[in-house]
Amino acid sequence: MTDDAPSVLVCYDGSKRAAHAIAVTAKLFPGAHVHVLNVWEPIERIVARYSALGPYFGDGVGDADAGLESDSAGVAAEGAKLASDAGLDATPHTATLRTSVWEAVVEAAEALDVDAIITGTRSLHGMREALSNALSHALLQNSKRPVLAIPMPPAAHPH
Repeated sequence: MTDDAPSVLVCYDGSKRAAHAIAVTAKLFPGAHVHVLNVWEPIERIVARYSALGPYFGDGVGDADAGLESDSAGVAAEGAKLASDAGLDATPHTATLRTSVWEAVVEAAEALDVDAIITGTRSLHGMREALSNALSHALLQNSKRPVLAIPMPPAAHPH
């Protein structure tokens, strides 16, 4: 173990859960280098899943994807700003969804050679949790790197 600041990847989708995960990361890993990652899905994949959408996009898929990629970069930059404002050394990143979000996150973590992956949780309970296939659960099951899943504070949970 060295005295170097840890390098972590934080999954960020613009939600309150993701912002909370960044705030907790700042408390747990002060001075860490944080790679803030937003994963985006190309329109072509969406159209392939829902073939009825094809005629509505026609030749505009490339333009739509450029817009989605730009939006994703904006979300990642927003998360990086939150992390920087919290005292972390932050860099925004995006990843293109090719198979599943968890695989995109794991691939990014490998490419960036981070020490850990941090994600918020969906805070679901019971059957909804079992059916959700949540990112945090998939990362815990499939990542070779440590994964820290940050739940929302109890006051944020619906009763």
